[in-house]
Amino acid sequence: MFDMKRSIKAFIFILSCLILRGEAWAIDIQTLLEAVDRQPALEVRTLSIEESALQQESAAALLFPKIGAFGRAEIYNSPTNLRPMAPTEVNIQAGDAIPFSREILRYGLTLEVPVFVKEIYVLRQKAAALNAKAQLDRRLDLIGRQSAVVVLNSTLAYFERLAESIGGRRKSLEQTRDDIVLKVRKGRLAGSELTKIETTINDLDLQANDLQAKRLDVLREINALTGIELAGSASMSLTSKPSPSPFLQVQAQQKQVAAAQKELDRRRATRYPTLSFNSYVSGNDGEAYNTDSHIYRSYNAAALVLKLPLFDRSLATDEAIASVQWQKAKKQLAQTQIEAQALANSLDRKLPVVERSVDIADKSIINNKTLLAVATVAIRSGRMTMEDYLRYESNLLAAQANLYQSRQQRWQILAQQAALYGTDLKGVVK
Repeated sequence: MFDMKRSIKAFIFILSCLILRGEAWAIDIQTLLEAVDRQPALEVRTLSIEESALQQESAAALLFPKIGAFGRAEIYNSPTNLRPMAPTEVNIQAGDAIPFSREILRYGLTLEVPVFVKEIYVLRQKAAALNAKAQLDRRLDLIGRQSAVVVLNSTLAYFERLAESIGGRRKSLEQTRDDIVLKVRKGRLAGSELTKIETTINDLDLQANDLQAKRLDVLREINALTGIELAGSASMSLTSKPSPSPFLQVQAQQKQVAAAQKELDRRRATRYPTLSFNSYVSGNDGEAYNTDSHIYRSYNAAALVLKLPLFDRSLATDEAIASVQWQKAKKQLAQTQIEAQALANSLDRKLPVVERSVDIADKSIINNKTLLAVATVAIRSGRMTMEDYLRYESNLLAAQANLYQSRQQRWQILAQQAALYGTDLKGVVK
């Protein structure tokens, strides 16, 4: 009865593993691509967009009036006036309290309103350019990560198909080995023939083991990009090829150039006159030094202030630095355009070549399977050397590897084109 319970538990455990394995295998490429957008790295990009938007609001806020309150307690070593006093304000002969005190409390409100400050307007434009760049950077990062997932998934499929082919060749060699064992035992073949086939089987096992190690590395990279642990490659098929469009990386660099241009304009704008309106309302309390009685005076003012920088050496230096940064941004844009165009041309020329390789590999597999079937019969009938037979087995495996590799290269090219043109891969694969 105890053994029966253990058997039932073992069956349930195995069934659960199979169900979980089935769920892992059921994950499709769309699920992986959608998972990319939920990873912390993309959330950081989203926060960068929000930050740049707030910086844009911060620049616009500089155009709003500033209202403040102040309070200040002052102590002097000699009587000081609460505010400027007209000669006729106090009748000193009559003993009026003179508005002078050693201890004065000042309090009130201030108002500052920018009327014309060109630097602020340019700063807003720079912040808008940086916000646009932040949005393009996020899209560039997202599609780049999607592209990496597609390439890694195709690489995983390549390893899996190749492992299956290695298993198929191993099984074929085992069947031939069983026939060779009988002939060696009967003395019809030398034992070295068996050693040759055993060595080839061992080499295949080494290849399979190496593929498994590489496969685990790819699974780790996919997990890092999506947060999903796969048991095997996700199903993936092409729905449409990426359409040529302005290069996304170039667009992002163009925004960087625009921001650098605005920064240069901002530095130049510091040489412009600024016009602002300032006012304050102030109450002033103290004790008259001559009567020790409480005194109060209000003091209010309004001013239209014009400022014009006449000489400030740092302004010229700052402008020169901004000019160099703008020049650098333009050169980087030109280099990015050259590299992107070169990559686009290369991918356009390479894709038909790789697709042709897929067709050739398909035909090569058919031919090699036919030749291997003939070679298998020949080796078992003693009409072919072991070296020739093993070469046919190797040729078929090589043809299969070429096919899987060509398919993987095709996916790699398509993913690169999507990243280059800024095409969302959810619309390219399914």
